[in-house]
Amino acid sequence: MNAVVDFEVVLDPPVPNVTFKATGLSDTALSATLEKIVLNSVKLDPKTPAALLLAAPANLLALAAPKVVKDKLEGKKSADIPLKKPIGTDITVQDQTVSVKLTSPELGSHNGMLMVSGTFTVS
Repeated sequence: MNAVVDFEVVLDPPVPNVTFKATGLSDTALSATLEKIVLNSVKLDPKTPAALLLAAPANLLALAAPKVVKDKLEGKKSADIPLKKPIGTDITVQDQTVSVKLTSPELGSHNGMLMVSGTFTVS
């Protein structure tokens, strides 16, 4: 006979807040690093009688989960997010299309917001 051990995982906050920091930009990708995770606690609520027997030791382990997640991920996990096309736009003026493309993009910030600057080419 197999006993089912089933828990409901309860997070605080219910949806952890994750902050990414843009760390690089090219004409083909944006590089980002996971900067901060807001996860205060993890609790395991037993859903079956067998889980009830294991609830105390399981929740002792769950107490360590937020710190373990933060230590493993914050500031350490980076990813390149591919851009479908280079940054720019096409503008049509009197049936003529003008392409404006950003070359040599650079990341910065302005009033706490992400700022992208660089040289534009117009064709």
